[in-house]
Amino acid sequence: MVTGHNPWRLVLLLWVCYLSAQVVLALLFLPMRGKFLVERVERVALLNALVVMVVLLAPTFLYVWERGWCWREAFRWRGVRWQIALATLVGTLALGAAISQGLLWLMQLFQEIPVVSQSKLTELLSGATRAVSPPLLLLAVMLPALPEELVFRGVLQQAFERRYRPAKAIIVTSLVFAAFHLDLLQMLSVFPIALFWGWVAWRSQSVLPSLLAHALQNGVTVVSVLSTSASGVSGGMSLPTFSPQWGVAVSGLLLWGGTVLILKRCFDGRGDGNGKATCEFHAHQTGAPDRGDGERGFGVDERGRFAG
Repeated sequence: MVTGHNPWRLVLLLWVCYLSAQVVLALLFLPMRGKFLVERVERVALLNALVVMVVLLAPTFLYVWERGWCWREAFRWRGVRWQIALATLVGTLALGAAISQGLLWLMQLFQEIPVVSQSKLTELLSGATRAVSPPLLLLAVMLPALPEELVFRGVLQQAFERRYRPAKAIIVTSLVFAAFHLDLLQMLSVFPIALFWGWVAWRSQSVLPSLLAHALQNGVTVVSVLSTSASGVSGGMSLPTFSPQWGVAVSGLLLWGGTVLILKRCFDGRGDGNGKATCEFHAHQTGAPDRGDGERGFGVDERGRFAG
């Protein structure tokens, strides 16, 4: 049953807004396919990023505002120690490198299947090599990290944490986040990393580490594609023709495992990982006190649902 405190209500609202925006964009660019999109790929990507920002943040802000929740706590906007941010960034890049090799293998193995050959990920990577303005394209792929982290690792995951155990809440949020990419390859790519970001957000009670890692991970992907194209390595061929480097995959997994151990040590050693304790809300709490500024913090009733 969907209630006013049910996080699935927010998921449904986000889906409606997001799919509606995608339909409008598809109709808008339908007459412009071909040469226009090839020559203006970075502008199209930036417009899509701005639309994503609006359709994700607007419903979420409305959802939070209607319930009178404290904004900083709702979005998990709080500082963390630099060691946590750095470890999250390194872990994300290492895990992303490992996943990319597995994706290359899948793209080669199933390249004749339409779901792979016509993947948005394949189009994005090949389109990046045709960008007239690489800085603009870089901004376009890094910008969505802000609304996505605030919405998914911030508000939505916390809402699920109040209904389910943390592990289930992280898995459900990561599945919803992956599904929003509307592409099988991208879903396979982002789901493992989303699990990692969800764990960091839960333990640190902050979206800043995952936000930074998310933005830089997107940027590094585009920069690597552009540098490969500029060096002439690709030779005009599509990226799936590259052979996966399994040594890179194994090294990436080992490095990622090391960062997880470092992060766990940081979290276990100093509670939430932030010595300043700038926020009164913690994952294990059953409620948060009034901040004294007219805004109510998160609270849950006896059934573990949001109250307030």
